[in-house]
Amino acid sequence: MQTLMKPQLCVRSEQATDDYLQYLRQMNISHCFVMFSNEHSNYEDVNRILEKLRRQGFTVDDAGNGFLYKHLSIHLGLEDRDAWIDKYNDLNRILGQAGVPVGYIGNSRVSHTGYFASEATHGALGRTVDMEEILRRPPVTEKTVEEAELWAAFHYLLERALPVAKEYGMKLALHPSDPPYPMYEGYASLIHSGDCYRKALKMADEIAPGVLGMKFCCGCWLEGGKHFGDILADLREFVRARRVLTVHFRNVSCPLPHFTETLAEDGYFNMMRIMRVLVEEGYDQAIYPDHIFQTDEKTGGDMAQFAYAIGYMKGLMAAAYDEQNR
Repeated sequence: MQTLMKPQLCVRSEQATDDYLQYLRQMNISHCFVMFSNEHSNYEDVNRILEKLRRQGFTVDDAGNGFLYKHLSIHLGLEDRDAWIDKYNDLNRILGQAGVPVGYIGNSRVSHTGYFASEATHGALGRTVDMEEILRRPPVTEKTVEEAELWAAFHYLLERALPVAKEYGMKLALHPSDPPYPMYEGYASLIHSGDCYRKALKMADEIAPGVLGMKFCCGCWLEGGKHFGDILADLREFVRARRVLTVHFRNVSCPLPHFTETLAEDGYFNMMRIMRVLVEEGYDQAIYPDHIFQTDEKTGGDMAQFAYAIGYMKGLMAAAYDEQNR
């Protein structure tokens, strides 16, 4: 029997209302991930929210708290990192005990130049990156953190985070830097190519084999272009190795040094080619349409944007499965 991949949308912990969950059900979405705020990252609130989602028929594939897993003290190896790693691990213990199979880890920085309207966005406001402008920015930290120091801090984190995740039956998903450029804003990027992922996975497997996986962000691969790697070959490799825990399905206008995020059908890459690889390789985990245009309630707001994005993605998925079955 063919096992299908799982289209999902985000539920923020403050957003788990009956109306929002009805909105997901009306699009035939039964899978989600939960982003917990600091306020809700405690045992009582995590379990209350997860119980409500499950009671209403939703499967939670992955969850985390962006403030914790992206915390600069952890990723840059600052003096107070142990306290933040403890808080991060405490949440993973709660999630693991509650049966969430995948959490988040890693230096998943996100920078941009702003949201601008263009022909590529049909006049909507799309996230735009001008790498030349970003490289002119002053450092965000007192001390520049070079690549070797960043990897040392990542290894320190892995030694403390992977055993906890393993004990509680979780895997941890690592997202690329966005934009995937080696150094900007005063510190190095951890994951800016497929080879960076290979290095991270090898490092993690020496501590706890198979616990570290990846958020395969199509947008970041396409932003990086040839520098990041061959997106189709890399996708096949990592799916076959069972290291892809979720896919972020997103397109951009062109590779660095300048790009704008677009609708899936408007970017420079044919996203159907990615969907075919996922189907051919039997990928059966979560897939998410990722970023949307900055929205205005007068034109439908975020809910309209995500409805369009996931509808288009599900259409490509259905077509790819149909091709395979024929």
